[in-house]
Amino acid sequence: MRTTSVAGYRPDEQVLVSVVVPTRNEAANVEPLLRRLDAALADLPSEVIFVDDSDDATPEIIKALRGSVRMRIRVHHRPAPYRVGGLGGAVTEGIRLCHADYAVILDGDLQHPPEVIPELFAAAGAGDVDVVVGSRYVHGGSASGLANGRRRVVSSAANLLSRMLFPLRLRGVSDVMSGFFLVRIAALDLDRLRPNGYKILLELLVRSGGLRVAEVGYVFGERHAGSSNASMSEGVRFARRLFSLRLPRAARFALVGASGTLPNVFGTAFLHHSGMHYVPAAVIATQVAILWNFVGADLLVWERGNQSRIRRYVPFALLNNVDLVIRLPLLGLFVERWHISLGTATVATLAIAVGVRYMLVDRIVYGEHRPTVRNPFRSPRRSITGAAGEAEA
Repeated sequence: MRTTSVAGYRPDEQVLVSVVVPTRNEAANVEPLLRRLDAALADLPSEVIFVDDSDDATPEIIKALRGSVRMRIRVHHRPAPYRVGGLGGAVTEGIRLCHADYAVILDGDLQHPPEVIPELFAAAGAGDVDVVVGSRYVHGGSASGLANGRRRVVSSAANLLSRMLFPLRLRGVSDVMSGFFLVRIAALDLDRLRPNGYKILLELLVRSGGLRVAEVGYVFGERHAGSSNASMSEGVRFARRLFSLRLPRAARFALVGASGTLPNVFGTAFLHHSGMHYVPAAVIATQVAILWNFVGADLLVWERGNQSRIRRYVPFALLNNVDLVIRLPLLGLFVERWHISLGTATVATLAIAVGVRYMLVDRIVYGEHRPTVRNPFRSPRRSITGAAGEAEA
Protein backbone atom coordinates (compact mmCIF):
# COMPACT_ATOMS: atom_id res chain seq x y z
CA MET A 1 0.00 0.00 0.00
CA ARG A 2 1.28 3.48 -0.84
CA THR A 3 1.44 5.79 2.13
CA THR A 4 2.10 9.44 2.76
CA SER A 5 3.61 10.31 6.09
CA VAL A 6 3.65 13.88 7.38
CA ALA A 7 5.95 15.51 9.90
CA GLY A 8 5.40 18.93 11.42
CA TYR A 9 2.24 19.76 9.51
CA ARG A 10 -0.43 21.91 11.13
CA PRO A 11 -3.45 22.70 8.91
CA ASP A 12 -3.76 26.26 10.26
CA GLU A 13 -0.29 27.24 9.01
CA GLN A 14 -0.01 28.81 5.58
CA VAL A 15 2.47 27.22 3.21
CA LEU A 16 3.69 29.45 0.38
CA VAL A 17 5.80 26.91 -1.48
CA SER A 18 5.64 23.12 -1.71
CA VAL A 19 8.88 21.50 -2.84
CA VAL A 20 8.30 18.21 -4.67
CA VAL A 21 11.31 15.91 -4.78
CA PRO A 22 10.98 12.64 -6.74
CA THR A 23 13.49 10.14 -5.38
CA ARG A 24 14.72 6.73 -6.40
CA ASN A 25 17.46 5.17 -4.28
CA GLU A 26 18.88 8.49 -3.05
CA ALA A 27 19.73 7.35 0.50
CA ALA A 28 23.14 9.05 0.39
CA ASN A 29 21.75 12.36 -0.87
CA VAL A 30 18.64 13.11 1.17
CA GLU A 31 20.38 14.38 4.31
CA PRO A 32 22.52 17.07 2.59
CA LEU A 33 19.55 17.94 0.40
CA LEU A 34 17.30 18.49 3.42
CA ARG A 35 19.94 20.56 5.20
CA ARG A 36 20.34 22.84 2.20
CA LEU A 37 16.59 23.10 1.64
CA ASP A 38 16.04 23.99 5.28
CA ALA A 39 18.67 26.73 5.15
CA ALA A 40 17.61 28.10 1.75
CA LEU A 41 13.92 28.34 2.73
CA ALA A 42 14.37 29.56 6.32
CA ASP A 43 12.46 32.77 5.52
CA LEU A 44 9.85 31.17 3.26
CA PRO A 45 7.02 29.08 4.81
CA SER A 46 7.34 25.82 2.95
CA GLU A 47 7.02 22.07 2.94
CA VAL A 48 8.93 19.33 1.13
CA ILE A 49 7.16 16.32 -0.35
CA PHE A 50 9.30 13.34 -1.26
CA VAL A 51 7.57 11.10 -3.79
CA ASP A 52 9.68 8.03 -3.37
CA ASP A 53 10.13 5.11 -5.76
CA SER A 54 13.10 3.69 -3.87
CA ASP A 55 14.02 0.13 -3.09
CA ASP A 56 16.68 1.20 -0.59
CA ALA A 57 16.42 2.96 2.78
CA THR A 58 15.65 6.42 1.35
CA PRO A 59 12.18 6.80 2.97
CA GLU A 60 13.40 5.59 6.37
CA ILE A 61 16.31 8.04 6.32
CA ILE A 62 14.00 10.92 5.42
CA LYS A 63 11.64 10.09 8.29
CA ALA A 64 14.59 9.82 10.71
CA LEU A 65 15.70 13.35 9.75
CA ARG A 66 12.34 15.04 10.20
CA GLY A 67 13.02 16.22 13.73
CA SER A 68 16.30 17.89 12.79
CA VAL A 69 14.94 20.43 10.29
CA ARG A 70 12.36 23.20 10.53
CA MET A 71 10.59 22.37 7.25
CA ARG A 72 7.51 20.19 7.11
CA ILE A 73 8.49 16.86 5.61
CA ARG A 74 6.10 14.53 3.83
CA VAL A 75 6.97 11.16 2.32
CA HIS A 76 4.76 9.54 -0.29
CA HIS A 77 6.22 6.10 -1.03
CA ARG A 78 5.14 4.22 -4.16
CA PRO A 79 5.82 0.46 -4.13
CA ALA A 80 6.79 -1.12 -7.45
CA PRO A 81 3.24 -1.89 -8.74
CA TYR A 82 2.21 1.77 -8.35
CA ARG A 83 5.15 3.58 -9.96
CA VAL A 84 3.01 4.78 -12.84
CA GLY A 85 4.68 7.18 -15.25
CA GLY A 86 8.20 6.98 -13.85
CA LEU A 87 9.68 10.22 -12.57
CA GLY A 88 7.06 12.30 -14.39
CA GLY A 89 4.29 10.32 -12.72
CA ALA A 90 5.93 10.84 -9.33
CA VAL A 91 6.05 14.59 -9.89
CA THR A 92 2.40 14.67 -10.94
CA GLU A 93 1.32 12.78 -7.81
CA GLY A 94 3.46 15.11 -5.71
CA ILE A 95 1.81 18.22 -7.17
CA ARG A 96 -1.59 16.83 -6.22
CA LEU A 97 -0.42 16.53 -2.61
CA CYS A 98 0.78 20.14 -2.33
CA HIS A 99 -0.75 22.44 0.28
CA ALA A 100 0.75 25.58 -1.28
CA ASP A 101 -0.36 27.43 -4.40
CA TYR A 102 3.12 27.07 -5.87
CA ALA A 103 5.14 23.90 -6.33
CA VAL A 104 8.86 23.71 -6.97
CA ILE A 105 10.19 20.57 -8.62
CA LEU A 106 13.81 19.52 -8.15
CA ASP A 107 15.78 16.30 -8.23
CA GLY A 108 17.05 14.55 -5.16
CA ASP A 109 20.71 14.32 -6.21
CA LEU A 110 21.68 17.98 -5.48
CA GLN A 111 22.31 18.83 -9.11
CA HIS A 112 19.54 21.43 -8.72
CA PRO A 113 20.65 24.01 -6.13
CA PRO A 114 18.00 24.59 -3.42
CA GLU A 115 19.45 28.08 -2.89
CA VAL A 116 17.86 29.21 -6.18
CA ILE A 117 14.30 28.39 -5.04
CA PRO A 118 13.71 31.87 -3.50
CA GLU A 119 14.71 33.38 -6.87
CA LEU A 120 12.15 31.19 -8.65
CA PHE A 121 9.47 32.25 -6.16
CA ALA A 122 10.43 35.92 -6.49
CA ALA A 123 10.21 35.71 -10.29
CA ALA A 124 6.73 34.21 -10.00
CA GLY A 125 5.61 37.06 -7.75
CA ALA A 126 7.16 39.78 -9.92
CA GLY A 127 4.67 39.39 -12.78
CA ASP A 128 1.87 37.37 -14.30
CA VAL A 129 3.78 34.09 -14.50
CA ASP A 130 2.56 30.50 -14.32
CA VAL A 131 5.87 28.67 -14.71
CA VAL A 132 9.39 29.75 -13.76
CA VAL A 133 11.97 27.50 -15.38
CA GLY A 134 15.40 27.04 -13.88
CA SER A 135 17.47 27.27 -17.07
CA ARG A 136 21.03 26.24 -17.79
CA TYR A 137 21.03 28.27 -21.01
CA VAL A 138 20.30 31.86 -19.94
CA HIS A 139 22.45 34.45 -18.15
CA GLY A 140 23.77 32.97 -14.93
CA GLY A 141 23.13 29.40 -16.05
CA SER A 142 25.51 26.56 -16.86
CA ALA A 143 25.23 22.87 -17.77
CA SER A 144 28.69 22.08 -16.42
CA GLY A 145 27.37 19.38 -14.11
CA LEU A 146 26.39 17.06 -16.95
CA ALA A 147 28.57 13.98 -16.64
CA ASN A 148 30.40 14.20 -19.97
CA GLY A 149 30.41 15.66 -23.44
CA ARG A 150 28.07 12.99 -24.76
CA ARG A 151 25.44 13.87 -22.15
CA ARG A 152 25.76 17.56 -23.08
CA VAL A 153 25.27 16.81 -26.77
CA VAL A 154 22.27 14.56 -26.09
CA SER A 155 20.67 17.12 -23.76
CA SER A 156 21.18 20.00 -26.21
CA ALA A 157 19.89 17.93 -29.15
CA ALA A 158 16.76 16.84 -27.24
CA ASN A 159 16.15 20.44 -26.20
CA LEU A 160 16.49 21.69 -29.78
CA LEU A 161 14.30 18.92 -31.22
CA SER A 162 11.55 19.61 -28.70
CA ARG A 163 11.52 23.32 -29.51
CA MET A 164 11.44 22.58 -33.24
CA LEU A 165 8.45 20.24 -32.86
CA PHE A 166 6.52 22.67 -30.63
CA PRO A 167 7.62 26.15 -31.74
CA LEU A 168 4.53 27.91 -30.34
CA ARG A 169 4.01 26.07 -27.05
CA LEU A 170 7.72 26.25 -26.19
CA ARG A 171 8.39 29.75 -27.45
CA GLY A 172 10.63 31.62 -25.04
CA VAL A 173 11.71 28.47 -23.18
CA SER A 174 15.46 27.93 -23.48
CA ASP A 175 15.71 24.76 -21.36
CA VAL A 176 12.81 22.42 -22.09
CA MET A 177 14.78 19.52 -20.58
CA SER A 178 15.06 21.23 -17.18
CA GLY A 179 13.87 19.23 -14.19
CA PHE A 180 14.09 22.30 -11.93
CA PHE A 181 11.11 24.66 -12.10
CA LEU A 182 8.27 26.35 -10.22
CA VAL A 183 4.62 26.11 -11.25
CA ARG A 184 1.43 27.85 -10.16
CA ILE A 185 -0.71 24.80 -9.54
CA ALA A 186 -4.03 26.45 -10.40
CA ALA A 187 -2.73 27.11 -13.94
CA LEU A 188 -2.22 23.41 -14.65
CA ASP A 189 -4.72 20.95 -16.05
CA LEU A 190 -3.38 17.88 -14.28
CA ASP A 191 -6.10 15.61 -15.66
CA ARG A 192 -4.69 16.07 -19.16
CA LEU A 193 -1.23 14.86 -18.23
CA ARG A 194 0.00 11.42 -19.25
CA PRO A 195 3.56 11.55 -17.90
CA ASN A 196 5.90 8.79 -18.93
CA GLY A 197 9.56 9.24 -18.03
CA TYR A 198 11.85 12.02 -16.99
CA LYS A 199 10.81 15.15 -18.86
CA ILE A 200 7.71 16.33 -17.03
CA LEU A 201 8.27 20.02 -17.87
CA LEU A 202 7.81 19.26 -21.57
CA GLU A 203 4.57 17.43 -20.75
CA LEU A 204 3.28 20.33 -18.63
CA LEU A 205 4.05 23.01 -21.21
CA VAL A 206 2.65 21.10 -24.17
CA ARG A 207 -0.45 19.61 -22.51
CA SER A 208 -1.54 22.65 -20.50
CA GLY A 209 -0.97 25.28 -23.18
CA GLY A 210 -1.09 29.05 -22.76
CA LEU A 211 1.18 29.03 -19.72
CA ARG A 212 3.11 32.23 -19.05
CA VAL A 213 6.77 31.38 -18.62
CA ALA A 214 9.77 33.13 -17.07
CA GLU A 215 13.29 31.80 -16.64
CA VAL A 216 15.99 32.06 -13.99
CA GLY A 217 19.54 30.94 -14.66
CA TYR A 218 21.16 28.32 -12.44
CA VAL A 219 24.31 26.23 -12.46
CA PHE A 220 23.58 22.55 -12.94
CA GLY A 221 25.80 20.83 -10.41
CA GLU A 222 27.46 17.46 -10.21
CA ARG A 223 25.62 14.56 -8.63
CA HIS A 224 26.42 14.49 -4.90
CA ALA A 225 26.46 10.70 -4.51
CA GLY A 226 25.28 7.56 -6.26
CA SER A 227 24.76 6.98 -9.96
CA SER A 228 22.47 8.72 -12.40
CA ASN A 229 19.06 7.21 -13.11
CA ALA A 230 19.35 8.32 -16.74
CA SER A 231 19.76 5.42 -19.17
CA MET A 232 19.32 4.38 -22.77
CA SER A 233 15.83 3.10 -21.93
CA GLU A 234 14.93 6.55 -20.58
CA GLY A 235 16.19 8.05 -23.84
CA VAL A 236 13.90 5.75 -25.81
CA ARG A 237 11.09 6.62 -23.41
CA PHE A 238 11.67 10.31 -24.08
CA ALA A 239 11.63 9.79 -27.86
CA ARG A 240 8.35 7.89 -27.56
CA ARG A 241 6.85 10.63 -25.42
CA LEU A 242 7.94 13.40 -27.75
CA PHE A 243 6.52 11.52 -30.72
CA SER A 244 3.21 10.84 -28.95
CA LEU A 245 2.84 14.47 -27.83
CA ARG A 246 3.26 15.64 -31.42
CA LEU A 247 1.06 13.05 -33.18
CA PRO A 248 -2.11 11.13 -32.22
CA ARG A 249 -1.86 7.34 -32.10
CA ALA A 250 -3.53 6.66 -35.46
CA ALA A 251 -1.16 9.09 -37.17
CA ARG A 252 1.84 7.44 -35.49
CA PHE A 253 0.63 4.02 -36.67
CA ALA A 254 0.20 5.33 -40.22
CA LEU A 255 3.67 6.88 -40.14
CA VAL A 256 5.28 3.67 -38.90
CA GLY A 257 3.32 1.70 -41.51
CA ALA A 258 4.41 4.12 -44.21
CA SER A 259 8.03 3.62 -43.22
CA GLY A 260 7.42 -0.13 -43.56
CA THR A 261 6.72 0.31 -47.25
CA LEU A 262 10.44 0.91 -47.78
CA PRO A 263 11.63 -2.61 -46.90
CA ASN A 264 8.48 -4.02 -48.52
CA VAL A 265 8.76 -2.23 -51.86
CA PHE A 266 12.52 -2.36 -52.21
CA GLY A 267 12.72 -5.92 -50.89
CA THR A 268 10.09 -7.12 -53.35
CA ALA A 269 11.79 -5.31 -56.23
CA PHE A 270 15.24 -6.62 -55.30
CA LEU A 271 14.11 -10.24 -55.06
CA HIS A 272 12.03 -10.00 -58.25
CA HIS A 273 14.92 -8.53 -60.23
CA SER A 274 17.13 -11.27 -58.81
CA GLY A 275 14.97 -13.82 -60.63
CA MET A 276 12.32 -14.68 -58.03
CA HIS A 277 8.65 -14.68 -59.00
CA TYR A 278 6.90 -11.60 -57.64
CA VAL A 279 4.56 -13.58 -55.38
CA PRO A 280 7.20 -15.28 -53.18
CA ALA A 281 9.27 -12.09 -53.44
CA ALA A 282 6.33 -10.16 -51.96
CA VAL A 283 5.87 -12.79 -49.22
CA ILE A 284 9.49 -12.62 -48.07
CA ALA A 285 9.69 -8.81 -48.24
CA THR A 286 6.47 -8.56 -46.29
CA GLN A 287 7.92 -10.63 -43.43
CA VAL A 288 10.80 -8.17 -43.17
CA ALA A 289 8.36 -5.26 -43.26
CA ILE A 290 6.19 -6.88 -40.55
CA LEU A 291 9.17 -7.10 -38.22
CA TRP A 292 10.08 -3.50 -39.05
CA ASN A 293 6.53 -2.32 -38.32
CA PHE A 294 6.31 -4.29 -35.08
CA VAL A 295 9.45 -2.67 -33.70
CA GLY A 296 8.16 0.76 -34.70
CA ALA A 297 4.69 0.16 -33.25
CA ASP A 298 6.08 -1.27 -30.03
CA LEU A 299 8.42 1.69 -29.50
CA LEU A 300 6.36 4.60 -30.76
CA VAL A 301 2.65 3.79 -30.97
CA TRP A 302 1.29 1.69 -28.11
CA GLU A 303 1.90 1.22 -24.41
CA ARG A 304 3.38 -2.24 -24.16
CA GLY A 305 1.74 -3.49 -20.97
CA ASN A 306 3.12 -6.51 -19.14
CA GLN A 307 3.38 -9.06 -21.96
CA SER A 308 6.74 -10.12 -23.35
CA ARG A 309 7.77 -8.80 -26.74
CA ILE A 310 7.52 -12.22 -28.38
CA ARG A 311 3.95 -12.69 -27.10
CA ARG A 312 3.05 -9.38 -28.71
CA TYR A 313 4.90 -10.13 -31.92
CA VAL A 314 3.16 -13.47 -32.63
CA PRO A 315 -0.42 -12.09 -32.95
CA PHE A 316 0.96 -8.96 -34.64
CA ALA A 317 2.68 -11.10 -37.29
CA LEU A 318 -0.35 -13.38 -37.69
CA LEU A 319 -2.66 -10.43 -38.29
CA ASN A 320 -0.28 -8.96 -40.82
CA ASN A 321 0.10 -12.28 -42.62
CA VAL A 322 -3.66 -12.69 -42.80
CA ASP A 323 -3.61 -9.24 -44.28
CA LEU A 324 -1.01 -10.52 -46.79
CA VAL A 325 -3.20 -13.47 -47.80
CA ILE A 326 -6.05 -11.08 -48.48
CA ARG A 327 -3.80 -8.55 -50.19
CA LEU A 328 -2.02 -10.92 -52.58
CA PRO A 329 -5.07 -11.59 -54.81
CA LEU A 330 -5.58 -7.84 -55.00
CA LEU A 331 -1.91 -7.41 -55.86
CA GLY A 332 -2.31 -10.00 -58.61
CA LEU A 333 -5.36 -8.17 -59.94
CA PHE A 334 -3.44 -4.91 -60.13
CA VAL A 335 -0.43 -6.51 -61.87
CA GLU A 336 -1.97 -9.19 -64.10
CA ARG A 337 -5.34 -7.72 -64.99
CA TRP A 338 -4.72 -3.97 -64.94
CA HIS A 339 -1.00 -4.07 -65.80
CA ILE A 340 -0.06 -1.68 -63.05
CA SER A 341 3.62 -1.64 -62.13
CA LEU A 342 4.60 -3.85 -59.22
CA GLY A 343 5.84 -0.93 -57.10
CA THR A 344 2.64 1.08 -57.56
CA ALA A 345 0.47 -1.98 -56.94
CA THR A 346 2.37 -2.77 -53.73
CA VAL A 347 1.91 0.77 -52.39
CA ALA A 348 -1.79 0.83 -53.32
CA THR A 349 -2.62 -2.48 -51.64
CA LEU A 350 -0.65 -1.53 -48.54
CA ALA A 351 -2.60 1.73 -48.26
CA ILE A 352 -5.92 -0.12 -48.44
CA ALA A 353 -4.87 -2.42 -45.60
CA VAL A 354 -3.63 0.24 -43.14
CA GLY A 355 -7.01 1.23 -41.66
CA VAL A 356 -8.22 -2.32 -41.03
CA ARG A 357 -4.84 -3.37 -39.66
CA TYR A 358 -4.76 -0.48 -37.18
CA MET A 359 -8.14 -1.39 -35.71
CA LEU A 360 -7.29 -5.08 -35.40
CA VAL A 361 -3.84 -4.55 -33.87
CA ASP A 362 -5.17 -1.98 -31.42
CA ARG A 363 -7.93 -4.31 -30.26
CA ILE A 364 -6.28 -7.74 -30.38
CA VAL A 365 -2.55 -7.21 -29.75
CA TYR A 366 -2.50 -4.24 -27.37
CA GLY A 367 -6.07 -3.56 -26.31
CA GLU A 368 -6.46 -6.57 -24.01
CA HIS A 369 -3.06 -6.23 -22.34
CA ARG A 370 -2.75 -2.56 -21.46
CA PRO A 371 -1.62 -1.82 -17.91
CA THR A 372 -4.43 -2.30 -15.42
CA VAL A 373 -3.00 -0.13 -12.64
CA ARG A 374 -5.45 2.66 -11.94
CA ASN A 375 -4.32 6.00 -13.37
CA PRO A 376 -3.71 8.24 -10.34
CA PHE A 377 -3.38 11.40 -12.39
CA ARG A 378 -7.13 11.90 -12.61
CA SER A 379 -7.61 12.08 -8.86
CA PRO A 380 -8.68 15.40 -7.34
CA ARG A 381 -5.88 17.71 -6.29
CA ARG A 382 -4.44 16.99 -2.83
CA SER A 383 -6.04 13.57 -2.74
CA ILE A 384 -4.62 10.28 -3.93
CA THR A 385 -7.37 7.70 -3.81
CA GLY A 386 -7.53 4.01 -4.51
CA ALA A 387 -4.34 2.26 -3.44
CA ALA A 388 -2.86 5.39 -1.90
CA GLY A 389 -3.58 6.73 1.54
CA GLU A 390 -2.42 9.47 3.87
CA ALA A 391 -1.11 8.60 7.30
CA GLU A 392 -0.01 11.04 9.97
CA ALA A 393 3.48 10.32 11.25
